[in-house]
Amino acid sequence: MKHPLVTAALAVCSVGASLFPCGPRHWPRPVPLPPPPLVCESLDSLAPGLTVVNGAPPVNSFQPPLMDIAAHPFAWSSGITTSSGQATTEVGGRAGGTGTEIHVNNIHLSVSIGFGQVMHAARLKFGEYGGNVNVSVNGVIANVPDLAKLNGTTLGGVTVSVPTGGFGNDMGVLELTGTMPDQPSGLGQFAIGGQELWIDDICYVP
Repeated sequence: MKHPLVTAALAVCSVGASLFPCGPRHWPRPVPLPPPPLVCESLDSLAPGLTVVNGAPPVNSFQPPLMDIAAHPFAWSSGITTSSGQATTEVGGRAGGTGTEIHVNNIHLSVSIGFGQVMHAARLKFGEYGGNVNVSVNGVIANVPDLAKLNGTTLGGVTVSVPTGGFGNDMGVLELTGTMPDQPSGLGQFAIGGQELWIDDICYVP
């Protein structure tokens, strides 16, 4: 003979399944949040032929709508730094993008979306055709012969990926994933430099 409480529960279950389900409960699965928006700067607002150098403003930075791209000393593979390099806007397509790109020649360029802002990911297209490369994030600077050397490494707590290219004399993509606040010495949220380097289509997640 069933206990009265069991009989009552079965009665409610059979009469009013709408009150509560019989048997195991299956809670609805949470809906995954959409990925954060990716903000991209094409550089196409910059006219070809503009040049920045190490010096006092305004000669030391490009000012596209979404960011400030400023000049800093570049470190050769020997570790010796130079302040005599320059960066020039061009339209040759050597970074693999379209429209305006930046030719980086013996200079380190910081990318800033504003003082006190934080990036959580960044991506850019590049063309690497000679010399060494500098990459700076979270106050840590890597000086490597080719960007592919950084693929799969961690730099200042940020994961570096080079899914394509980066072996020298080629085009590719550089990705940074992690928390990137302002760096010391005004190096923005991240910085990249080279000797025969072109960059374009700089994207980030705020």
